Amino acid sequence: MYKGEHYFHRCPVIVERLVQTLRLDANERNHLFLLAHQQPPPALLSDTEIVSPTLQHFLDQFGTRPAFVSGRRWDVLAWNAAGCAVFGDFRLMTAPRERNTIWSIFTNPLNRQFVVNWEEDARQLLAQFRSSCARCPGDVRLAELIHDLMLASPEFRAWWPDHEVRGGQEGQKTLNHPQMGYLMFERLTFQVFDTPDLKVTVYTPLEGADTPRKLEQLLAQWYQYAGQRLPAPEVVHHLPQAQLSGQNTVGLWLRACCKRVKGAWVANSAIMTAYAKWCEAHGYEPKKAKGISQSLAAHGFEIGINKRVVDEHHRQKMARGVRGLIIL
Repeated sequence: MYKGEHYFHRCPVIVERLVQTLRLDANERNHLFLLAHQQPPPALLSDTEIVSPTLQHFLDQFGTRPAFVSGRRWDVLAWNAAGCAVFGDFRLMTAPRERNTIWSIFTNPLNRQFVVNWEEDARQLLAQFRSSCARCPGDVRLAELIHDLMLASPEFRAWWPDHEVRGGQEGQKTLNHPQMGYLMFERLTFQVFDTPDLKVTVYTPLEGADTPRKLEQLLAQWYQYAGQRLPAPEVVHHLPQAQLSGQNTVGLWLRACCKRVKGAWVANSAIMTAYAKWCEAHGYEPKKAKGISQSLAAHGFEIGINKRVVDEHHRQKMARGVRGLIIL
């Protein structure tokens, strides 16, 4: 290896200047650093962390599985409806660091009752947080967060010097939800390939503690009250059980009898008939047409789509229906 090549391999600044001169994109920059140093480049710091519409759509497809995206400082940047139903309405969390996962786990006393085996879970999260901090040694705001955590949390102050690190985290997690009691999940966190500073965390419900049914019920409540500050969750919790069941019937029917198919279309009349028969067979009181439409829209289907069809008398007419759904 000649002297210039040796210097090129040892000086990341030279590689970074090449990146700027050649106007390389993120993937090309990463590849050049791997060639030169046999390791990924340091993270590019930016005050703006953007969640693409594609990634948001990805979150929304998880249904009853809570999911969210967090940035390099562990701020929750995007979420799905199930995430709000289980962890609280992220949209209303406007106080400083209220949506920061590591800050919340160490400073919010409610988390000590909400997270079963809090100490074990907090230590695991801290080890993963410590590992992610190493990618951003020059992030001033991240340093401020660590400083403030040292002041605010005795546990963080005691455990931070341990130097334990972890990569992507997976494993089981049990929550003690204030409305539903115990909820059991498999938790998986992974990086976004094109934007490695962003992490996706998904909670897959386990059968234990009747978790799937409880999540269906929580999500039904969320869909009903999404966008409203009141009634509070405690009020929802005291609704009669029959009413809670009725709120969830469209979701149960979709799961049992329907399939999501891009571009498909089904008439409102066919939906009403099939849904009413299913409710009758399972002992539920069906929703009215407006309630069905609202529930279908909340599940991501396009409602009120007109289409020209042929009736039983072979005459063409316009019918209104739902796009993206077929009845099995």
